[in-house]
Parts: sequence; structure tokens; C-alpha cells
Amino acid sequence: MPSFGDSSLKRFTIVRWLVLVLAGFETLYAAAQTPAASVSKVALVSEQDAVVPGKQFWLGLKFDLDPGWHIYWVNAGDSGEPPKVEWHMPQGFRASDIQWPYPERLKSSSFVDYGYQDHVLLMVPVHAPLDLKVGERVSLEGHLRWVVCREVCIPARQDLALVLPSARRESASDSNDLFEVTRKRLPKPMPSNWRVTAVSDNDQFELTINAGHRISQSTFFPLLPQQVENAAPQQLSSFPRGVRIRLRKSDQLLKPIAALKGVLVVAPDEAYVIDAPVRNPEHLR
Repeated sequence: MPSFGDSSLKRFTIVRWLVLVLAGFETLYAAAQTPAASVSKVALVSEQDAVVPGKQFWLGLKFDLDPGWHIYWVNAGDSGEPPKVEWHMPQGFRASDIQWPYPERLKSSSFVDYGYQDHVLLMVPVHAPLDLKVGERVSLEGHLRWVVCREVCIPARQDLALVLPSARRESASDSNDLFEVTRKRLPKPMPSNWRVTAVSDNDQFELTINAGHRISQSTFFPLLPQQVENAAPQQLSSFPRGVRIRLRKSDQLLKPIAALKGVLVVAPDEAYVIDAPVRNPEHLR
């Protein structure tokens, strides 16, 4: 199951916060008057009702957002930052990266962000140690930082905690259905029969997905910032064996890239991880 870490995004943090600062002192003042807890509520939940020694289980960061407010995907787009969590768990427990459901394009003024509205669960796989004793109470804690936005953006932080028993077997928790729904929105590995390429041509990339069948609708979400102009329309050209998508390059893209990586959404609950090698026109001759 694919996951996206945030280490490659750190160097863009300053740029994103500059976007927020340039929104003006009035916006920052308004943000200061709106507590994040009043527009976004977060809870730590588990898919299982117990932890089994030596087995993987799933935790989730459950966000409930007031209408009009949103949080961010791993690539936030033109502003904001994705949620980040620092885990504090008993010895031997290992939390892996957040599994990111595919996002929405969130347009505001001349910007486009990638994120989530209303409700979203960010799933995290956790591995329990084999020597965990049955009958113990396991305390799972995390320090969460996130940014929630509407016309203003508010940085927020919260300490989360959940206590689960250890047992020889587990069953579904009350949150199980939420995990099942979210799992359908996780990008899947690209089918083995697909062929993807990208051509760099002046101020655009042409991404071609040869899937063996016509793709009439699709949206591409770039994994890395400052490669694609987020607010520019994506020009689709469907053909009998797939689809071509023309993507305007970002003004911040200062050097050639070797691959165009991201998530391609072709239908509700159908999204795939894309890693397309980029070729220049002269390489095609």
C-alpha cells in the first residue's frame, strides 16, 4: 500500500508560510481570533479493539471540520501544510507513515490547494512488538500539528491519546466502518499493464497514460510542490487506449526533473500512484 512521507517537502515550508504572511496583517489578526478547536476537531481512533502481540494494527487521525474549512494533503498545493504527528509509544512499537487518501482540488481566489473538507481519516499502520504481554494496557500518544484554512489559515496543535488492551485476538472497533471507507480512497499501485510517460515541452508537461482502455475522466495530483501550476486547468485528451493530460509547469520549476510523480484519480474510489519518466522533445527524435 503506497504512502507518502513528508521529508521531501521540508525545504518548501518557508515558501508556504510566506504565502500566508503575504495575505496581510488583517488576515493574520482574524486567524488569531478564531481558535482552531472551534472549526476542527481531532480524535485518535483505532480500527481494532485490541492490540495483538507481533501483529500490525491501524490507528487513525479523525478530523471533523466545520463547513468551508479544510486541511491539507501531503502536497498542500499553493498554501498551507499537511498534518504532521510525533508519536510517543511504548518500547517496541513502530508507527509507519500516514497513508494519504486522494485529495480534492480546493480553489480559492487565484490559488488551488490539495486537501480535505468536512471529514477525513488519516490512517497510520502500527506494528506491535512480539514480546508484548497479553493483558497489558497499551498507551498510544501523539503530538499532532496541522493547519486549517478557509479565508484565513490557523496553525493548530493537540496532544492525542488512546489506550487499548493487548489480547490474543482482536475484533472490529466502533470506528471500523470509517477505516473501510477510507481504505477505498487510498491510491493503489499502478496496474502492471499500464504504461505512463511524460514529455517536457516548453512550459508544459504532457502526461500520457496508456491503460489499454479509454479513460474519459481523470485528475492528476502532483506529489511534489513547485513542479506543476496548481491553479491551471488540466487539459484532457481521451483516446481509445487511455488519456493524455497537459499540465502547465510551475513558474518555480527552475531545472529539469527526471520523473513526474503523483496520484491519478480516474473515478470515485479509484486512484493510482503515477511515476512517469520525463523526456525532453529532443530525446524523442
